[in-house]
Parts: sequence; C-alpha cells; structure tokens
Amino acid sequence: MLDINWMAVLTQSIAFILLVVFMAKVAFGPIGAVVDARQREIKDSLDQVAADRRAMEQTRAEYEQRLANIAEEAREHSAREIHRAQEEATALIGKAKDEAAAYRERTLTEIDQERKKAVAEIRAEMADLAVIAASKILEREINPAVHRELINDFIGNVGSTPVVRS
Repeated sequence: MLDINWMAVLTQSIAFILLVVFMAKVAFGPIGAVVDARQREIKDSLDQVAADRRAMEQTRAEYEQRLANIAEEAREHSAREIHRAQEEATALIGKAKDEAAAYRERTLTEIDQERKKAVAEIRAEMADLAVIAASKILEREINPAVHRELINDFIGNVGSTPVVRS
C-alpha cells in the first residue's frame, strides 16, 4: 500500500511553515501595508467626496438664497423707481397745469385790456364823428331834405373821413 515517508512530510511541513513565516515577514507585510494604504486612500477620497458634496450643497443653497435676495432687491428697486417716476410725473403735470392756468390768466387779462382799449378807441372815434356830424348840422339849416342828405353824406363819409385825435 502506500508507504508514507514521515520524515519527508515533516521536512516539507517545516519548509512550508518557514516559507509562510518568511512570506509573512517579507511579502505579506509590505503587500498588507500597500493594501491598507490603498484602503485609507479610498476611504479618505470617499470622505473628501462627501465633504465636497456637502460644501457644494451648502454653496448651492447660499447661491440660491443670494439669487432670491437679488431678485427681491431688484423688484424693490424697480418698485421704488416706478413710484419715484410716478411722483415726478405727477409733479410735472401739476407744474404744467399751474403754468397753463397762469398763461390763461395772463392771456385773459391781455384780451380784456385790448378789448377795453378797443372800446375806448371806438368811443373816441364815435365822439369825433358825433362832433363832426354836429358841426355839419349846425352849418346848415335843418329841413327834412337837408337832414336826409346830411345823413346819407355822413354815412358815405364814415369810412373815408380821417379822425383827428387830440
């Protein structure tokens, strides 16, 4: 049957144990250290990614808040400018109305003065014409025919008779 050489088994077992111890000291230690270092690097990278993600989320939230604040400020500024423009327009309209009223008042005063001046001129001219007519009537004896002739003559000469003003 099988014959087992116990000496060979023992020698090979000792050699195997020595090989495992040697490998543990020489090869497995550095390989384990590389594996451990790589695990630490991966863990650190994952931690850094998580921290970066949290920072990115926080920054995004801050930017969204800033944008909301900017939009609100823009609406407020726009509303203030619209209100200011409306006040300015109201003031300009009020000023224009005041100026128009003053101009109208000045114009009405000037028209009234011109009307009074024209009435005074017409009265003076009528007085001069009445004096001329009276002097012509007094120059002649009055009878109906002469009276009619004087009236017709007076009417004909009204536009052509120069008015003498004193």
